[in-house]
Amino acid sequence: MLSIKNNFREFCTSYSYLDIKELIENFAIFGGYDSGSIELDDDIFENIEQNILNNYHSLKRKFCQNQDKNTLLQKIALGDRKEYAIYRSSSNISQIRGRVLQKELYQNNIIEKELTREIIPKREKHRYVKKEFRRYVPEDKFRFVKNFDRFWYTFIYPFSNELDNNIQKSCLENIKQGFDKFVSLTFEELSNELIKEDIFRLNIIQSGGYWDIHTEYDILAKKSNGRYILGECKWTNQKVCKNELNKLKNKAKYLKFDIEQYALFSKNGFSKSLKKERNILLFELKDFEYFRR
Repeated sequence: MLSIKNNFREFCTSYSYLDIKELIENFAIFGGYDSGSIELDDDIFENIEQNILNNYHSLKRKFCQNQDKNTLLQKIALGDRKEYAIYRSSSNISQIRGRVLQKELYQNNIIEKELTREIIPKREKHRYVKKEFRRYVPEDKFRFVKNFDRFWYTFIYPFSNELDNNIQKSCLENIKQGFDKFVSLTFEELSNELIKEDIFRLNIIQSGGYWDIHTEYDILAKKSNGRYILGECKWTNQKVCKNELNKLKNKAKYLKFDIEQYALFSKNGFSKSLKKERNILLFELKDFEYFRR
């Protein structure tokens, strides 16, 4: 199976006429779209309408028809993706039943696990353990193998009744409202790949999202010297300002890792005041052009 980096590089080659912003947006949707060669224009919502909504009935036949599996996949798409949270939010699927479904979905290459990196303090006999940790169990996350499957269960499957009757308006409006939030996860995954590249000389040996009992972080990258870079990704229409750096530093107080630097990734650049800050790495869309090479 190709990594997200290699999948994106292939996508960039196939649609070299798109700019880097358009490539990221379209990859977030059409990565893994296996209905043959498709044309992608510069208007992302026209691409969705032409290639997905107008082909809904034929595409639907390629997706799972099992109700429980579809319920589980929808919860993964719309929730925080944590393993046990899926069952806590569902009165329909027990953990026993859910694990059977998970195994089948793994075998069918629909989902995979993103393993937690959280380390819980050892519980020693006769030693006090904080109340918050007494029954706490770190949770892995689920993620879709194909971006297109994630898009389907985020935006298309919830509107099945309307789309079955060829009513597209509500679905398309929902896509437009939630689009930037949806793309942000793909942007985060690509950012975790980009920061590892040798061209930036950061000596990263491991990078990925990090979550624990307190909060979540888009990027926690471990360097060869044992120290870390903590990062945040912003797929928004505003420039990232100094306030985002301050919020990231405040969040870092919960971590027990040795943070050497901070990194911010932005769709629309950075404020002048933020650019003056020291000990911060700033990545803009132009840096993602590296994946075209």
